[in-house]
Amino acid sequence: MAATTSSSSSARTGYALFLHRAELQRRCTHFAKVSQTKIQLTGQLIARVKQRMATCSYEDLQIMVREQEFKRRLEKKLKHRAKQLQILQKQAGKLKRLQ
Repeated sequence: MAATTSSSSSARTGYALFLHRAELQRRCTHFAKVSQTKIQLTGQLIARVKQRMATCSYEDLQIMVREQEFKRRLEKKLKHRAKQLQILQKQAGKLKRLQ
């Protein structure tokens, strides 16, 4: 059963990497999509480290902490960007009503 979980996890990771590369190759990349795949991949890496926490070295734990911080910052940027886009949409709606 552990092998099945590991193979399905690696399949999800492989597919997420495929989606991330595909998005990066697009002429007009979407910040939100790229960020979502980064968040997903980082979350999967963190989950892998947590699964083998008993055998982790100090360096592995430091890496996990950096990955968690990266994920938090990226999620914060994504939320901020979404708020900015909502404000711009509201302003555009107000301008249309005035015209």
